[in-house]
Amino acid sequence: MKKIMIILQEKMIPFSEKIGGNKYLLSLRDGFMVAFPATMFGSIMVILQNLPSTFGFSKYLPENFNLFLNDFFGPVSNATMSISAMIIAFGIAYQLSGYYKQQKVFAGIISLSSFLMLVPVGNDKAEGAFFAISNLGAKGMFIAIIVGFISCELYCRISLANITIKMPESVPPMISQSFIAIIPGAVPLLLCNIIRYIFTYTDYKNAIEFVYQVLQQPLMGLGGTLPAVIIAVFMTQLFWWFGLHGTLLINSIIDPIMASLALQNYEAYKSGTENLPNIINTTFMGVFVNQGMQLGIAITFAFFLAKSIRMKTMMKTVLVPSIFNVSEPMTYGLPIVLNPVLIIPWILAPIASTIVSYCAINVGLVPKPIGATVVWSTPIILSGWLGTGSIAGAILQIVDVIVMTIIWIPFLLVLDKSFVKDEVEG
Repeated sequence: MKKIMIILQEKMIPFSEKIGGNKYLLSLRDGFMVAFPATMFGSIMVILQNLPSTFGFSKYLPENFNLFLNDFFGPVSNATMSISAMIIAFGIAYQLSGYYKQQKVFAGIISLSSFLMLVPVGNDKAEGAFFAISNLGAKGMFIAIIVGFISCELYCRISLANITIKMPESVPPMISQSFIAIIPGAVPLLLCNIIRYIFTYTDYKNAIEFVYQVLQQPLMGLGGTLPAVIIAVFMTQLFWWFGLHGTLLINSIIDPIMASLALQNYEAYKSGTENLPNIINTTFMGVFVNQGMQLGIAITFAFFLAKSIRMKTMMKTVLVPSIFNVSEPMTYGLPIVLNPVLIIPWILAPIASTIVSYCAINVGLVPKPIGATVVWSTPIILSGWLGTGSIAGAILQIVDVIVMTIIWIPFLLVLDKSFVKDEVEG
């Protein structure tokens, strides 16, 4: 066992450090976070809009009040969740350009314009040209990511090569920087326009449809399966066990797929569809995989099972952070990191909660996650309700916590016994 751990440590740590320091994965992660404030607001609004129907009392309310909820809260998502691909196209280029020490805002705007260059334009006799909002959200997610990287690379590399229009020093800095960005910005814009034009001669008609059918849908179909999620959870926990931020490392890779699946559910939920398309998405991962694990452990051992002073004190110390899903105090306090006694429950418990949650949703005991953005620090019960729009989601979280805690108990009892022995001998 010790030899296996040494081999894993020698292989995994250098590999994870490469992933953790990769500017493209970091830009992808941080680019998604640019959209977070808007998508969080949109998620809350759609939950409030559907609150009466969620608890089954909409039929008892005046018709005008229900109409008010739809008219007041409904359009919010069109300017937040439904255009998240646009925001991400900007965010990725904005973040990536920082690694090249180039103007972030110009890189972001060029990326956003390049993305819109590829979005098909409709035409209405009364209103004129328009973008279909479906292409600005889930359907356009992957093309937004691709454009974000490519447009930023072109912009930054041309800027670094000094292929720019230089103005005299007497020109105000903002005007000078705007002229400097003209040539580097023109190249990705021209490239996207050429790509747009070429696709008009294909059966797909536009790049978004091509990427969606050829790349995005197959990856979403694969990434939205239970085996794929179990692998992601396994790798996340394994990285954490080595003392690395497994959540950031793995989420940097799977976020595009999970976010697209979440947006599909969100749009369906917003429109009143009862049978949402996906069980697994960002909301599922954030609400049901291992939320509450540390809290269940802390309560059980702080007040019931711990015999050693060290275990009791430590569990009471981590109790409050655990309410808000802050895991680091327990991860490094027990410690879990590189602890051979605890690697099994550390990996097995989240996998068990994932399987239990998936099965409960699959058989219809709990509604599918609605795709809402739920802050990771939201306490269990509340996050379960927000994530599914149903009290059943909160109950499922409690079941998950019980299952995970039961898995942990025998291993922590062994550790607690060793603490007692150390205290007696000390």
